[in-house]
Amino acid sequence: MRVLTLLIGAVLALIGIAVAGLGIKLAWLGGSWYYVLAGALMVASGICLVRRKIAATWLALLLLAFTLVWSLWEVGFDFWQLVPRLMTFIVIALVLTLLVPALHGNRRLLGAGPRGVVCLALVASIAGIGYGMFQPHPTVVAEPGATAKVIAPEAGVADGNDWTAYGRNTHGERFAQFDQINKANVKDLQVAWTFHTGDMAINGAEYQGTPLKVDDTVYLCSPLNNVFALDPITGAQKWKFDAHIKETPANAGWKRCRGVGYFDADKATASATPAAGGECRQRIVTTTVDARLIELDAKTGKLCESFGENGVVDLLKGIGPNTDGSYYLTSAPLVAGDVIVVGGKINDNLKTDEPSGVTRGFDVRTGELLWAWDARNPKRGVPLPEGELYPKESPNFWGTAAFDEKLGLVYIPTGNQTPDFWNGNRHEGSDEYNDSIVAIDVKTGVDAWHFRTANNDMFDYDVSAQPILYDLPNKEGGTTPVIIAMTKRGQIFVLDRRDGKPVFPVEQRKVATDGVPGMRISPTQPYSQLSVGAEKLKESDMWGATVFDQLLCRIDFKEMRWEGEFTPIVEGQRTLIYPGYYGGINWGGGAIDASTGTLIVNDIRMAQWGRFIKREKAKEIGLKPSTEGEYSEQLGTPWGVERSMFVSPLGVPCFKPPFGTMTAIDLTTGKTKWQVPMGSIQDAPVHGIVPGVNMPLGMPTMGGPLVTKGGLTFFHGTLDYYIRALDNDSGKELWRGRLPVGGQGAPMSYVGRDGKQYVVITVGGATRTNTNDNRGRIARRGEIMRQAVLTTC
Repeated sequence: MRVLTLLIGAVLALIGIAVAGLGIKLAWLGGSWYYVLAGALMVASGICLVRRKIAATWLALLLLAFTLVWSLWEVGFDFWQLVPRLMTFIVIALVLTLLVPALHGNRRLLGAGPRGVVCLALVASIAGIGYGMFQPHPTVVAEPGATAKVIAPEAGVADGNDWTAYGRNTHGERFAQFDQINKANVKDLQVAWTFHTGDMAINGAEYQGTPLKVDDTVYLCSPLNNVFALDPITGAQKWKFDAHIKETPANAGWKRCRGVGYFDADKATASATPAAGGECRQRIVTTTVDARLIELDAKTGKLCESFGENGVVDLLKGIGPNTDGSYYLTSAPLVAGDVIVVGGKINDNLKTDEPSGVTRGFDVRTGELLWAWDARNPKRGVPLPEGELYPKESPNFWGTAAFDEKLGLVYIPTGNQTPDFWNGNRHEGSDEYNDSIVAIDVKTGVDAWHFRTANNDMFDYDVSAQPILYDLPNKEGGTTPVIIAMTKRGQIFVLDRRDGKPVFPVEQRKVATDGVPGMRISPTQPYSQLSVGAEKLKESDMWGATVFDQLLCRIDFKEMRWEGEFTPIVEGQRTLIYPGYYGGINWGGGAIDASTGTLIVNDIRMAQWGRFIKREKAKEIGLKPSTEGEYSEQLGTPWGVERSMFVSPLGVPCFKPPFGTMTAIDLTTGKTKWQVPMGSIQDAPVHGIVPGVNMPLGMPTMGGPLVTKGGLTFFHGTLDYYIRALDNDSGKELWRGRLPVGGQGAPMSYVGRDGKQYVVITVGGATRTNTNDNRGRIARRGEIMRQAVLTTC
């Protein structure tokens, strides 16, 4: 026993010295003094234990009490914040209490009885924390028994039993009025059918699509832009179209197809007719990662030869020389009446002189270019004369647009002029239209209004989510037609879609402006009354799996530049970036329960850091340039940029959980009804180690939700291998189903010819892990799963 106390005491003292030493550094940086005092108590307790004095146990209990008081003062009863603060010291106190019989001194207050009570309390605390680690901890708890009031009973009915556009309709609602699957029977969901595309989701090919269902066919695309038509009841393939995409240096590591469009000439109002013989009266519209716009006969999968040149339009026309393939498309095209609206993806951060970000409208029947909208020439509208090129370096639109058929307006979300982190070379139109919602006349291509969600963007805060159009009840007893713009900043702007004026208040707040010479930095930025996960980080928000990496994260935080969101990047010193450039709310967007006016949206909460670096120095230290990695050259600007995730030495985020949530906002009041963590650590590798336990910490999310009138929100864009159904009124998880691999798309739902409701999801692997391993056994065989589930009752 003497050797044991000597060993434990020495280790405790050494750990205490390290904690105190690092604590002194933190305090010198202006941080908390707690760690200095805690380290000193650990050292004193360790020395007493080496000397076998009972004071060691009293000091350990004092340290625990001191830590408890400090923790509650700093973070209140936030469970995940308390765990790393308390667990280490509870274990220390338990060990030293168990060692009391081997120690010298007055044991009257720590006799067998009291000691047993203390040990029991400490063990119970450990057990309680252990239990709590496997329970969800909502950030906003729903009011008990609260039920959303139905204010639009007929919502969704006009769309029938189908899902005819990326967001179910051109309003992007992602709401299905079906209630066959509901809160009472969702637990009975079973797999109905599985379809394998045969395209492997590896080497940059990501399955992020949402299928369509029209009449008696499901349509979907793979990351290689192959299109499939399936029987919606059995999953049997009806036809396949092979796009035969051309691989370029840019798309070699970035292949996506988030969805296709649909056009029905028999239901269109225009008098024009499609090809003779009745072919292509119903059409599938798709784009490719080698910049083509294609139309297929929805019945046969054959090219519509009357469209473009034998069914294909070359989207590089007017873009200019593009030898590196830096212009291509990944998101679902919008079919706005008789017009197809497409934007394009442009590589971030590699260089200046990137292609135009022009948005174009094409005749859905002929493929004729009807109009073109560009931020550098926003009022032109008409296409360029033959042989001319659209101006380079304009903000692009790479997500999916929305369309109001009554107003005749298309709403596009824009990005910014690249490179993202250096904005000293921005053009006037780029500054005016970056990170905006732009309302474009579908007939003329001229913008009616625009609203900027960020001023002088310098953090890749592209607006990429499809906007949601909704008729919001107003105080006068009518409705206001609004557009809901969800942003990477976590700000949610609700605007009157007739003129772009805010319906929920927006204010311009002052931000830091101390950047490097040449940067264009706005002194203010817009902030909405509605936001998700956009709170300013502070030192007490720093986290870690243990007290030790939490301390190191605090030091890193204090050493970084951080005056709040939009703190400019400089050379040398790291600048914290939060919300991060992945979001907030990324391309997955949200959904609205149109029957109750409840907006439901998932988000990402991952901080990053960045700093400018001379390209010569980056080369010296071996940084490898890329568009998405930890170093980008930004050729044509004064600086390269080095950036990374803000994580602890153990590889876990340096800031408090959750790292991804699902949030419900009542748009009739602006109140957040509930907010719950989404996803567990079960399948998320850290340094190659997969935890394998369902601990619902709340992980970064991708894709978007599906909301149904059955009172359910379906979601599967987490880092673990599950699809979940949440209660729309409380956020409580009512069911989850295990998948073969992770998913990234948004679910969709329809009622088949058999009268049953189906929920269909794309399952091809978790997102952006820089490995093919998490694609799973099925995916590695090239059998990417598409799954439908239904009730068994």
